[in-house]
Amino acid sequence: MSAGAQSSTIPLQPRRSSVPASKPSILVVDDEPQVLVALEDMLSDHFVVHTANSPERALELASARREIAVVISDQRMPKMTGDQLFQRLSHDSQAQRILVTGFADLTAVIRAVNEGRIFAYITKPWDPDDLQQKVQRAAEHFRLAMELAHERQLLSDLMENMPDGIYFKDLDLRFIKANAPVASMLNRGLEATQLVGQRLSDLSKSARAALKVEAEEQRILREGAQLVDVIREYGKDSARQWFSETKAPVRGPSGAVIGLVGISRNVTDRIQAENARELQQQRIARLTRIHTVLSGVNSAIVRVQERDRLLGEVCGLAVREGQLSLATITAFEEATASFRVVASATFEQTEGWAQVPAPELELDTELLLQVARTRAPVVLNNTASDPGVSIAPSLAASEQRAVAAFPLFASGRLEYVFALSSSQVGFFDSDEVHLLTDLADNISFALSHFATKDRLDFLAYYDELTGLPNRGLLFDRLTQQIATSRSMKRKLALLLLDIDRFRQINETLGRSGGDALLKLVASRLQNGIAEQGSLARVDGNRFAMLMPLIDDEADVGSLVENLLSSILNTSFDIGDTEVLISGRFGISLYPADGNDAEALLYNAEAALKKAKSQGRRYAFYAPSMNDQVAQKLTLETRLRRALENSEFVLHYQPKLELRRGTLVGLEALIRWQHPDDGLIPPGVFIPILEETGLIMDVGRWVLLQAATQHAEWTSAGLRPPRIAVNVSALQLGQPDFLETLEQVTRAHPEAVRELDLEITESVFVDDLMGNVSKLEAARERGLQVAIDDFGTGYSSLGYLSRLPIDILKIDRSFIARMTKDPQDMSLVTTMISLAHSLDCKVVAEGVEQPEQAQLLHLLRCDQVQGWLTGKPMVPADVAARFGGTHAFAWTRSDE
Repeated sequence: MSAGAQSSTIPLQPRRSSVPASKPSILVVDDEPQVLVALEDMLSDHFVVHTANSPERALELASARREIAVVISDQRMPKMTGDQLFQRLSHDSQAQRILVTGFADLTAVIRAVNEGRIFAYITKPWDPDDLQQKVQRAAEHFRLAMELAHERQLLSDLMENMPDGIYFKDLDLRFIKANAPVASMLNRGLEATQLVGQRLSDLSKSARAALKVEAEEQRILREGAQLVDVIREYGKDSARQWFSETKAPVRGPSGAVIGLVGISRNVTDRIQAENARELQQQRIARLTRIHTVLSGVNSAIVRVQERDRLLGEVCGLAVREGQLSLATITAFEEATASFRVVASATFEQTEGWAQVPAPELELDTELLLQVARTRAPVVLNNTASDPGVSIAPSLAASEQRAVAAFPLFASGRLEYVFALSSSQVGFFDSDEVHLLTDLADNISFALSHFATKDRLDFLAYYDELTGLPNRGLLFDRLTQQIATSRSMKRKLALLLLDIDRFRQINETLGRSGGDALLKLVASRLQNGIAEQGSLARVDGNRFAMLMPLIDDEADVGSLVENLLSSILNTSFDIGDTEVLISGRFGISLYPADGNDAEALLYNAEAALKKAKSQGRRYAFYAPSMNDQVAQKLTLETRLRRALENSEFVLHYQPKLELRRGTLVGLEALIRWQHPDDGLIPPGVFIPILEETGLIMDVGRWVLLQAATQHAEWTSAGLRPPRIAVNVSALQLGQPDFLETLEQVTRAHPEAVRELDLEITESVFVDDLMGNVSKLEAARERGLQVAIDDFGTGYSSLGYLSRLPIDILKIDRSFIARMTKDPQDMSLVTTMISLAHSLDCKVVAEGVEQPEQAQLLHLLRCDQVQGWLTGKPMVPADVAARFGGTHAFAWTRSDE
């Protein structure tokens, strides 16, 4: 080829900092020597120029000199064109290629450009400036390509040789590039190249964990922030590994985020070492805490003098100082092989430790039985994997994972099992078990001390044979009860029982037989007095009974009669021998027979001597009391006969409506028609009926009799009004009260719907909910409910509005005073308004004067009852007086 215009140079651009200081190497290829010389001369100022006069020589030089940045070749050469040379060079050299050609070869040039084999071309004749600029750009392009290739190689070497996982992701969070440690970390059996184009959520077994990571990476792309040294866990159990992950956004030339880069470093050894150190520290801390518990328990053993309190403190110390999840101490009943939790405590992370109701915390019985059988500690460090252990639902919810149970002995006998649990698997190692065994031994020592002390205390205050309080404890209790009775101004009674002919019984049955008899007598006496008092054995064959806070001396007489008839007069089986015994009581009363324990004991013994000398079953110290009690007991006997002989009758007192003056109701009032003494008022015998429990039988009779009377009047063609029947609190409180109503309903289904039950406010004091439910059931049967003597009981607006009542009866004491006392007038007004606000009718009791009735009418009282309306009448008089019109004029009647 021939040179064109005169050669000239152009000033070079300042070198960039990344361009090496030495001149780039170029190769000029042409088969015409003068062209080689011309190009070398023109380019040598800025390049190291190599020349080749043939394509073959050019291939040798390019292969030998890898630093050649640009190859300039003529298109037309013998044996091989420039285009063909470049095609071969493209496989062996990274040099940029410039083709020098004439217009006739443009087709080859275009093909070379399209196929990417040349960087640029120059047409003949060339422009020197254009040539130098193209060579300069080609050399720069080569330099940049080499730097990029070098950087890529460095990156590739880094990714392939580093043990850390390195990866790049695009904006869709798909892997662009990743190395082998990343593939290994994901544990999917894939090659690193197979990760390209995949999301983590496509590869991970845990979709939830992968989505969480991708949400984190989306935040990095969105905010352009870094995430540094985040520890993640991969795999499970023995294959678990931990990685420290650092991620950062990747930005493009414009500064916009185009992806992210991440590095994952395997820190399993570090984490395991840290975990091991932490476990060791935890173990040391646990042992320290157990030492603290041991010290605290030893201190409590010295300080606490009560067994139950000590056991409670042991549980509290275990969870408070030992930070165990649960501590329980269960009493072992050897006879039944059963357990009963007596002390317990739990530890809650959010609230600290707390004593808890023991019955709610029960461990597996089989575990406790294993301790009882082996009399040795039982340790389970993973309850989830042990099929022989179960935990109560309340504990399973708190994930108890390790349990240790230790036997507690008292004087060599297994008394308790001390159980501890933790939410941490493997909590109880050998060192801790050793310390806890020492702890259990110390507690056992304390229990043995308590057992010895309890034995001494027991013998000091209790009878060894029967287990009852002895004379000394009786004296103390009697002194305390006297003080209580004095402050409350109540009475108390002391009863001494002496068993007759006990010496002969001992001689017949032997000492062991006599002891067996005394224990049986003690048991029967204890059951006989129940909750009424306390029992003691004061001598060989002598027992004492203390009855505090009595209201009537006759109560004592009734108790003595019951004991003598149902206990002492019943035979005892001693071995193969049936034994009948008898006994006598001596009774003294406070304050009548003495003001202190010594006086009462002395006088009770004097009364016992009197009973024995006079051949009586019992005797009071004061002779007058014997007569009074005898009279009351006689009355009780006569009342029982009265019920059997149908001596009770009902009288009926009218209730009138104020507005119209018509009869609207009758109150059934019981009377005792004694065959000799005539009509006996209720105030004489009702208290006795309630004391003896006869009120239940009599009350049942009254309900049935009132319903029967109503049915008889109806059958006779009369129009009887509703009949009110008084029901005592004792009667309503019986479990069979509703059954009694059902019996009356079956007998008189229509009449029972015309009955009212009159109760006092006291029935709601003892069992509000139970009595309310019974009255609601009564109303469902058609009966109405009235509160009798309202204003004198325990009413409170808090529960009055919830009671199933239809009628309020204002007590006669308010009616008697309301015309004279403005305060009582105000109270009556308030009661009437209150009743109406509760949708109840109001009945005024004890109305005797017309002025009272007129005033009650003005106050909008509904009904009145009293002597103004008529005295209680027998059924025949009621029918004769009201059978026609049910009307009544406001005049006093003494009929």
